[in-house]
Amino acid sequence: MKVIFGGIMGILAWVAVLILPAYAGTMDDVINRGSLRIGIAQESFMPWIGRDPSGALLGYEIDVATDLARVLSVEPKFVEVPYAELQTRLSNGDVDVIVSGYTVTANRARSALFSKPYGNAEFWLVVDTKTLPDSAKDGNYDVEGYKVGVMAGTVSEELARGMFLKSTIVPLHDDTAVRDALDKGEVNAVVAPTPYPTYMMLRHPDRFAIGSDALFSTAQAIAVRPDSLRFINFIDAWITENEMNGRKQQAQDYWFGSLDWESRLSGDVAVTDEAKPQ
Repeated sequence: MKVIFGGIMGILAWVAVLILPAYAGTMDDVINRGSLRIGIAQESFMPWIGRDPSGALLGYEIDVATDLARVLSVEPKFVEVPYAELQTRLSNGDVDVIVSGYTVTANRARSALFSKPYGNAEFWLVVDTKTLPDSAKDGNYDVEGYKVGVMAGTVSEELARGMFLKSTIVPLHDDTAVRDALDKGEVNAVVAPTPYPTYMMLRHPDRFAIGSDALFSTAQAIAVRPDSLRFINFIDAWITENEMNGRKQQAQDYWFGSLDWESRLSGDVAVTDEAKPQ
């Protein structure tokens, strides 16, 4: 038994020697290159991602990613791609990390490593009280003919399809399309995360209302390639440090607890009234 055990341990040790350089790669590559390639969604969805009047990126995710680059002493380089392509671009090595309100799911974890969560959101059904069909009264909105708008290719769409079996799920291209569809009465409701439901009801208290308790909650984290254990350990430590020193809470209070940032937006990018990409 000792001989067999020793032989197995020798093989495992040799395998570990072969794998360790790959595990150390991503973070060393970033430092040697002098830049962190950050995958973000090209769609605007404030307060997570948007642009100021000069065209410069801003938002909670931009602050998070910029600070991560700062602690690595490298330059942040944002790579904007359609939200649905983020995972592919990470797997292909086009970006080093995804920092884009990226929801942790078991399916995504099959091809990426996730950091500990640095954000979360509760999703609510926001209904247009002026377009409610008679069959959708008394809180029962899963009825024939009821249309629920979601952002296409997101966790919101996936979960909504599992919850609304009789209603029609309407996948829309981006947050602007979702907002327009609700405003025009083309859908009866949307699935939206905090803080959007509050914004919507404050702006149109006579029209929009919360249709239920929170439908589901999600956690957002930074994603890296599967061979980046050392890098994800560093990111976890950085998140923990910012939790303890209060910097993460300060950023969340600014972007999600106030509207102070609205004055920084350009005229065509304002706080949206629908779900951010998940």
